[in-house]
Amino acid sequence: MLMANKKLILFVDDNPVDRTLISRLLTKDDFNILLAEDGTKGLKMAQEGKPDLILLDILLPGISGIELCKKLKKNPATQDIPVIFYTSIDTPKHLIDFSSYGARDYIQKTTPPEELIASIKNILKI
Repeated sequence: MLMANKKLILFVDDNPVDRTLISRLLTKDDFNILLAEDGTKGLKMAQEGKPDLILLDILLPGISGIELCKKLKKNPATQDIPVIFYTSIDTPKHLIDFSSYGARDYIQKTTPPEELIASIKNILKI
């Protein structure tokens, strides 16, 4: 059940283990969560669910996370939803031009959970 005062986060990742871990982490930290296993479902859920933030894997089957982010930013219904890339790609953050795709942050999956939560709260200003 979605609580009205909780922020809604859409997590798009094709790895079921990551979806489970992030879902538990965010639920425990008082967020509501939507889960999508690919970019096509993620796009549909973003348009229908109107999440407060999208946590987005880059390496997805079908539509990549980068392509999905571009689509979200071109659509007036989803263009203002902040996106965080959450990826297993181990390229240092300062070498990734994530903002050119419209993303607000770039976090590696090896990053401690506290840093992920801090980034989400910072972007959502909570």
